[in-house]
Amino acid sequence: MAKIVFGMAVPHSGMLGQKPEDWLNNGERDRKNPALWYKGRTWTYPELEAERGAAFAPFLTLEERTERAGRCRSALDKMAQAYADAKVDVAIILGKDQKEIWPDQSPSITIYTGEDVHNGPPQRDVYAPDHHVVHKAYPEFATYLINAFQNSGFDLNDLQAWPENVWMAQRQGYKPDYPVVPHAYSFVYHQIMGDNPPPHVPVLFNLFYPPTQPSMKRCIEFGRVLREAIAAWPEDVRVAVIASGGLTHFVNDEEFDRDVMGKLAAYDYEGLAAIPDTYYQSGTSEVKIYSIVMMALQPTGAQMELVDYVPCWRTEAGTGEGMGFMYWQAPEA
Repeated sequence: MAKIVFGMAVPHSGMLGQKPEDWLNNGERDRKNPALWYKGRTWTYPELEAERGAAFAPFLTLEERTERAGRCRSALDKMAQAYADAKVDVAIILGKDQKEIWPDQSPSITIYTGEDVHNGPPQRDVYAPDHHVVHKAYPEFATYLINAFQNSGFDLNDLQAWPENVWMAQRQGYKPDYPVVPHAYSFVYHQIMGDNPPPHVPVLFNLFYPPTQPSMKRCIEFGRVLREAIAAWPEDVRVAVIASGGLTHFVNDEEFDRDVMGKLAAYDYEGLAAIPDTYYQSGTSEVKIYSIVMMALQPTGAQMELVDYVPCWRTEAGTGEGMGFMYWQAPEA
């Protein structure tokens, strides 16, 4: 029987691939953003600045940025080593499409049932190698999972072939002759799996765009069904469940991040579900899929290992991204 042995939640921010000298460039985008999510609602940058002042200016020095970038790099290396040590045979990778492959639609939950996954240029080098690579998914397992979810009251989208990554083609100015996978998955393949993923199932959640976003409660239920379905899969394989994204962004909220990480470590599903959905918006919405990992790993007795938490700032008013690096290792694995 299949056995869940490892779980992970890892950010996939483009800042992780930038030199610290360039971090503040992203701040210009934040200043022009008319809808920065913070404390359950949207703010303009001037409103945010009026609310928070310039409290985060001390963290914008090059010395500070360099130190935080080094911590992130060290944490990613430790995460990749923990994944390698788990010796998994199959992975479930949880992520999202950010209008990269679906600019005109937002399916709530999708499972990829095709065979091939493409990565490489024009994807940025933090997400992909400098050449085209093809990874193998796991169509049989993916189809089995869709049936299991359908039988448990979930109506899922079946993605049988990757569409063109139109966002990447527009951003980089040319279109490759293969469909580049969204960056949530590229990051895991490249940074955690060393461009050598095992047979795996990509699961895509609409975490960004109302009105079809699954709630935190629905994601928790998804985790329960996923756990039971994996346990019933007859193959003798070691399975990892990996969530790509989070924590708070594009306005850092360290208090919120630490509260969420505490609830994750305590398997506090009620606490996570009690947080208003207005707090799980914009990039912070990616926290929802962390609950799936904790639900999958809880029966193993795994305790969350927090490798590091690094708030990475890019404006005086505190825009940026909260980088949380955590994994769950089954004790008997």
